[in-house]
Formats: sequence, C-alpha cells, structure tokens
Amino acid sequence: MRKMPNPSNGDQNSGENPGDGLDDIDRGILRLLQEDGRMPYRQIARELGVSEGTVRIRSSRMQESGALNVIAIADPFRLGYSVLAFVLIKVEPGAQDRLVEELTALDESTYVSTCIGRADLYMQLVCRDNDHLHELLHRRIPALGGIRDLEAFMELEMHKVSYRYNLS
Repeated sequence: MRKMPNPSNGDQNSGENPGDGLDDIDRGILRLLQEDGRMPYRQIARELGVSEGTVRIRSSRMQESGALNVIAIADPFRLGYSVLAFVLIKVEPGAQDRLVEELTALDESTYVSTCIGRADLYMQLVCRDNDHLHELLHRRIPALGGIRDLEAFMELEMHKVSYRYNLS
C-alpha cells in the first residue's frame, strides 16, 4: 500500500502548494496524462514544446517520487460486480493499525482511509450481489475484531468518478 506524502514529517512536496517541486513542464505532463494515461511521450513533447527525452526523464522522476502513477481503472459493473457500498467504521482503541492492514487486504475493498468525525475508518467495497455484501458486513468484517460499530451505505448510482486534480 502506497502512503500519501505527509507534510508534517518532511516528505517531498510538503509546502503550502500541493505542486511544490513541480514546474510548468511537470504539470503539463501530468495534465496530459490525466486526460489520457496512454498518450505517447512524443505527443506530450509536441504539445508542450519540449523534447521527448525531457518528457521521458521527467515522467520517470515523477513516478519514482510517487507524484505520478499511471494505472488502468476498470468498471466494476462490467466485471460482474453489481453492488458498490461504503462503510464507516468506529474502531476499538488500539485496533486501528491492525484493522487497516486487514481491511486493505480484503479483495472486495477498493479504498480504505483513516478519518476523523463520526467514524475512524472509511472503506469502499465492490460485491457480486447483496448476499456477498451481507456476508462481508455481518460475518467477515466483524470477525476481524476491534470494531466498535459499522455503518454501511449502498451506492445506487455514481455521478462522478474522477482522479483528475487541478494542476494550475
């Protein structure tokens, strides 16, 4: 599991601007790859007015630093999943780290984060059907232990799914 940079511990890009350490060329590369992650370096170079080698070197540097990760995002409905849900979990004291590790290991979990507010953890799930979701919520997840309370919500329709970030 990749951790996001933590501004409080001196990780790279810890300034006020989330793009600290990135110049206009880096931002241009990121902007174009957010539109099309398979865009050839040659085309990116042409659009930005730089050499293909510059794009290749900078893209590699951003991948190594964790600023860039090019992946394929599959549509869960086309893969046979019919239920998307999210779960808010209140955790027993001292169980947080273990639960994060165990919940992220579940094949059905697509997102797990620590939060503040009425829950300690937020988790997204993909399930084949309602029976699969029921099995997770009433047997498998509670069997992990250390859970004070959980509240689940079924997603009926997604209105926006985006992994694009403002790079201006």
